[in-house]
Amino acid sequence: MKSFLEYPGAVFDLDGTLTRSMHVWDHLCRDWLCARGKIPEAGLEADIEAMTVTQSADYVRRRYGIVDAPEEITAQWQDMILDAYRTSVELKKDIAALVPKFRERGARLAIATSCFPAACEAVLERYGLRDAFTAIFYTDQAPGGKGDPHIWRMAAAGLSLAPEECAAFEDDPRALAGAKSAGMAAAAVYDESCREWELMKTLADWVLE
Repeated sequence: MKSFLEYPGAVFDLDGTLTRSMHVWDHLCRDWLCARGKIPEAGLEADIEAMTVTQSADYVRRRYGIVDAPEEITAQWQDMILDAYRTSVELKKDIAALVPKFRERGARLAIATSCFPAACEAVLERYGLRDAFTAIFYTDQAPGGKGDPHIWRMAAAGLSLAPEECAAFEDDPRALAGAKSAGMAAAAVYDESCREWELMKTLADWVLE
């Protein structure tokens, strides 16, 4: 199979792929509770893992006796995340180094992410990468999320390319499978938060340890 650098387009995930940021999301609820003087239970993350953000906010509000409305809690969480992306979230340097390599070859680049726009834009601007990407696509634009091929087809169309002309870079097996089902070739990017790395390797065309 040809190198991913030979593709005229590339679509990068943000969290866990371009940036080392999964810990911000994984510890968000726990850090927020601690800041409010609450002691989080050991199984908190498992309790909220399958919940939406609003459901998680309502859960912790009731569980820990918080008087704030769920909407207020989610706004506070968003502020915490945005601050981290503006100040402390780091790039994965080996993956980020692929961006200028693609650009040198004239490739078009996009991002497909579950992050929210202000945080995504903030971290890209901080590292001088925003102008490298023609477009950014967010999962709220695609009801099926990144496990569905729709967002990947949207990203390819945003680059004026067919999905088969694009290489995708992902750290999540469901998203990687979504990119593949859209017709893209895909690279599995290792992240410490990934609990299904062996599955990722079987799905991917390239493996980036």
